[in-house]
Amino acid sequence: MGFFRDFFLGPGASATSGLLSWHSPQDSIQSLLIADALPVATDSVTRDVALRVPAVKRAHDLICGVIADMPLIAFDGTRMVRDPETGELEATRLEKQPEWLSTTETGLPPRDLRWGVTSDLFMSGWAAIGFKLGTDGLPADALHIPKDRWWADEECVIHVRPAAGMKDYLQRVIPIRLGYGSNGMLVDAQLDILDAIGIRDAYRDRIKNPIALTMLTLAAERWDQWSKSEREDFRIGFIAARSSEGGATGLKPDWVSVDTAAGQLPTDLFESGRNGNRLDLANHAGLPASILEGVRQGGSGGGTDIKYSGVQNGAQRSEIWDYGLAKYASAIGARLSLNDVCAPGHLIRLDTSRFLTVPTPTAQQTSED
Repeated sequence: MGFFRDFFLGPGASATSGLLSWHSPQDSIQSLLIADALPVATDSVTRDVALRVPAVKRAHDLICGVIADMPLIAFDGTRMVRDPETGELEATRLEKQPEWLSTTETGLPPRDLRWGVTSDLFMSGWAAIGFKLGTDGLPADALHIPKDRWWADEECVIHVRPAAGMKDYLQRVIPIRLGYGSNGMLVDAQLDILDAIGIRDAYRDRIKNPIALTMLTLAAERWDQWSKSEREDFRIGFIAARSSEGGATGLKPDWVSVDTAAGQLPTDLFESGRNGNRLDLANHAGLPASILEGVRQGGSGGGTDIKYSGVQNGAQRSEIWDYGLAKYASAIGARLSLNDVCAPGHLIRLDTSRFLTVPTPTAQQTSED
């Protein structure tokens, strides 16, 4: 990489090496002061909070699961051959693969490395891998460094807060960026995640309090005679009587009128809101909404009837790959193919055949050693 490597990294990559970009990742996932909006014991949209939203959880596990099941393979980019079926030029697979692609001394399988990197890219748009170097200066072993253990300062220098057993893998730390403008779900989808939580809580409150908003009207003489606290006591007593625990039945004197017509709320409001939010999250995740299995829950109108089916053929798989998952494989492969990870002229790519080939019960799928 020569001049450009020295310009961005300085001589030698290490645990505090500079990024191969002038665009620094976020120091720590952006903190959003939303304590009033979130009904959870947190003051920020964290990974744990986001994964409590079913659509985010499913999108995360689907993307991470697919990418994690794709072994990393090294190729010789200087020896191109033409595929007899597609007619496209392809690099030649190396006969001797770098050992760290299929095995490790960390005690964690390479699948965990791919899952962790993809998860960080999905959540924050950045990920990092720490390498133990061999005598040739190239990686001999690799370890995923979780996003909460590394950050970049204003000078685009990487800093790592090492965990137990991580020290040997800080000889070279390389960041992987998903792409310009892709900041991860915790940033790009933060408002929709909050909406999902708000809709969920409103829906649960509706279940606990199925009766619509109620207006109590007191006779004028009673209103004037009662103090503010007495009026509040009466209101609280009526709420307790109409709740689901109280049997939704109240008792009132004839000088109190009860009006619920003006407060009637259709349950379809929650259905359409939840389905619309699911579509928004699917768009942020880059997946077809059908994959997130949004279905209408029933009701008498006011919502959009959404019916989904699973991925059943190669065309559907190809579409999901091209428009959603490919960017993760591309980001990982492109960064790992630079000369601080690969020998000059060599490339590292994910083996996509397992996903793009429609599986059959008798087909033996490829796997890492």
